[in-house]
Amino acid sequence: MSLALMTQFGERWSARDLDGCMNCFSDDAVYAAAIGPEPGTTYAGKPAIRAKLAEIFADATISPLLCGRFFPHGEVGLMEWSIDKRMPDGTTKTIRGIDLYAFRDGLITLKDSYRKTF
Repeated sequence: MSLALMTQFGERWSARDLDGCMNCFSDDAVYAAAIGPEPGTTYAGKPAIRAKLAEIFADATISPLLCGRFFPHGEVGLMEWSIDKRMPDGTTKTIRGIDLYAFRDGLITLKDSYRKTF
């Protein structure tokens, strides 16, 4: 089940399908973003996650997500990904990362993101 859920979520994220992404999260889910002061920033609960994903999807300087390999293992999994970011000087920078997921009852309870470069 986790492979199918990870695949579905990756496809929906790539398509910037906000409602489709949110349907993959549990009500008490946590999104631990890679950027912010914590380090990173934690968004707890569907309303906070929805607001952050809407902001990400509206950013025209970021390409759609390119999903790499999925590594599901029971109630957890890893997903490789990359995006291209258009920088203020007009150049493009590729950002690679990996997300750690936790699952419960067929839904994502944790999406913890790590970036290779920025």
